[in-house]
Amino acid sequence: MEKREFDIFELIKILLRHRWFIIIFVGIVSVAAVIYSLVTPKIWKSEATFYIVGDDNASLPINLPGLGSLASTIMKQDKLQGSISAVSALRSRRFSEDVIRKFDLIRYFKISDRDSLLRMDVALKKLKKAVKVSLSEKAGLISISVETKDKKLSMDMINYYLAKLEEYNRDQKLTKGKRERIFLEERVKETRAVLDSLIAADKEFRSSSNAIDIEEQAAVLIKSYAELVATKMAADIELEMARESLSESSPVVQELKVKRDALNAQIREMESSKGSVKPRYLIDISSLPDLGSRYAQIKMELLIQTKVFEFLYPQYEAARLEELKDMPTVDILDSPREAGLRSRPKRAMICVIAAFMAFVVAVIVVLFKSILERNKDRLLELRQVS
Repeated sequence: MEKREFDIFELIKILLRHRWFIIIFVGIVSVAAVIYSLVTPKIWKSEATFYIVGDDNASLPINLPGLGSLASTIMKQDKLQGSISAVSALRSRRFSEDVIRKFDLIRYFKISDRDSLLRMDVALKKLKKAVKVSLSEKAGLISISVETKDKKLSMDMINYYLAKLEEYNRDQKLTKGKRERIFLEERVKETRAVLDSLIAADKEFRSSSNAIDIEEQAAVLIKSYAELVATKMAADIELEMARESLSESSPVVQELKVKRDALNAQIREMESSKGSVKPRYLIDISSLPDLGSRYAQIKMELLIQTKVFEFLYPQYEAARLEELKDMPTVDILDSPREAGLRSRPKRAMICVIAAFMAFVVAVIVVLFKSILERNKDRLLELRQVS
């Protein structure tokens, strides 16, 4: 068999011979590409980039010798873990379904299946193609982009994703500061409830026992009682002295007896609660030990719970501040905005690629046709053999 070498001039000759076919074929494909690029809906892209800051990071004593680099490495890994968690949340089915329901994307994607579960699954697949989330592990920078047929819809969807991420960080993620705040908040509520009950008990005690200020009242009462007893004892002495020198029927003796009986009645009234003319605020001397014990107990409990509350409340406020500091927040570097240039279709590129591919196909067809024409005899032999 004669071996034929490749001849570039022969190739050019073949192409020139079929130049009109090549030109017409490339022209038809190019026109079709132009029409396709004009008919295809415009796709608008909106994107945003942001960091996750203030995450719940473990801290090490980096001032210890030899641990500085280790602590720095671990803190960087923790920061990156916060960004990875944010990316996972943005890609999650929960976020995606919320976005689909919020913007009625089943209708937007023109999904008409009767099965609601199937409609949602199809919409999730289409949304996955429209939404791209990426993470730069070196810088910890998160990028999210959305491509739709409506430039405002693309921007609104990104804003909703960012709002959902903030809500997730605020309500779902349990940071160290949040755990401490929840614990201290419960303790503060319990202590405040105990304080309220003790204040109510103290008020009830004072009202029922007429004990406005039991210590002051007890001092005044004891002083009055002592003075009354001393006066009665003096009256007894005067009566005995009068009896020594006067008869029992003497007016002086009778007057002293009346005075003594009156003092005895006052003493008995102070020692019991049966008096009818005793002022309302005057407590009984016989009840002083019991009232004092109850008052001391209430006062002690009230003092203890007050001290506990004074200790807990500053800790609670500090935990609230720590929670705000630890809570992961979205620090937006590039905010989403409505696109000025469409993302797709890229008409010029489509036309250039289509024309080039049409030229390549046309050349292949021409060369194949030329080979067949040159080997007609061999083709006839093959037909005869078959």
